[in-house]
Amino acid sequence: MKFFIVIAVMVAVCFSTLEAEDKDVLVIGHTMYQKQKIDYKTVVTFAADKEGKRVWNWSHAQRYCKNLRLNNYSDWQVASKTELLKIMTKDQGYNGLYVKNSFAKYMPEPDPKYFDVWMWTRDSKRENLGAFVNFKKGKTGWADKKYKGYVICTRAVNNVTKKYSPKVKCTGNAKQESTHSQDWVKAWNTCSGYTALKKDGSLWQFGKVGGCGWGGITPFDPVTGKALYKEKKIYYLKPKKIGKGFKGAKFTNGGYRMYAIKRDGTLWGWGEGLNVKPKKLSSSHNWLSFGIKYEGNGCCGYDVGLKKDGTLWRYPETAFSYGKYKTALKLQKIGQFSDWKKIVLGCCSIYGLRKNGTMWRFFQMGNEEPYFKKFSPKKKSDGGDMELYPLLKSNMSKVRSGTIYSSQFLQKTIKANKDGTLCLPPKMVY
Repeated sequence: MKFFIVIAVMVAVCFSTLEAEDKDVLVIGHTMYQKQKIDYKTVVTFAADKEGKRVWNWSHAQRYCKNLRLNNYSDWQVASKTELLKIMTKDQGYNGLYVKNSFAKYMPEPDPKYFDVWMWTRDSKRENLGAFVNFKKGKTGWADKKYKGYVICTRAVNNVTKKYSPKVKCTGNAKQESTHSQDWVKAWNTCSGYTALKKDGSLWQFGKVGGCGWGGITPFDPVTGKALYKEKKIYYLKPKKIGKGFKGAKFTNGGYRMYAIKRDGTLWGWGEGLNVKPKKLSSSHNWLSFGIKYEGNGCCGYDVGLKKDGTLWRYPETAFSYGKYKTALKLQKIGQFSDWKKIVLGCCSIYGLRKNGTMWRFFQMGNEEPYFKKFSPKKKSDGGDMELYPLLKSNMSKVRSGTIYSSQFLQKTIKANKDGTLCLPPKMVY
């Protein structure tokens, strides 16, 4: 062990487990281990107290495993102390290591300088200590996270006989995404692709967000009446990771843009006018709900958020007119009240129910100052929102408290299959 103080205990481990070997991986019980040989060049790196290949400090070790793509899997993480102890033995064996024979030849040799073989785990205590397992000395303990150690990555498996996630039969003209993963939750149609969520809270993008063609005019031959285009199917099946930490988040999809409120109350957005990857949009941790109303067909555009303190915020309608901005866009508070309970987005109006039970309507034309006026719903709405009359007449009784409701049809959510696999339909272009 390199120069640091550790709390170490001798560990004698003898487990009876079910094992299954395959190229580059070893499965013990319900854990798959990275089984790639740690070569001598890596041993030299370890002895020189440097980083590279399979030698990292604690934080970099976590990143290495998260970025690992091995045997068609991408959900690797640094082995836990418990997982490493499952491959340890009570007696020394190959190269003097306390390690099972099935794993021995893939372990590093004891380095020539420290004559040691110790591995980081993903276990952590306080900010500066990480757990390690020493296969040369048969010890475990805690070490400063800045020191360098070897890394073995692991992943959980439900069935030791399966190497790859199975191919599934998709309905209609949909196809299974290219990684055949079994940990998808759902996906959202983002016009030029799909944004998808995995069980670990990571976000992945197939294709792009935006480029919607709603309301486009299809050209026809005036003489024959036949369409002057050829319909083409484009599949977006290869995912790219764009974010993490979205487990349990609230998502809003508007096709052009997507928004998410994480469990910690922060607001994130991505898509046209924002970023390719999710970007935190404010420092507040008090966001409650977010809604989108797409402009078009004579209606206005709204990207509106509601905070826990009852305040209402929005991006101006022209905020995204010119695509990407060099400086960050800022949400603006709208309305003179701070006690909003429910919000409904109409054609060119925002309807709000206050906590005192009164209803108000926001309407802005041109360069007028934004404001709310008290509102009483009528059958002949002057805002082009006749379809909202039943909802508004009932004081928004069908709208959940603390939410923003949009009357507009937004892109539907695609649920993953029961086994966690994901099928995606093609995009039709002309």
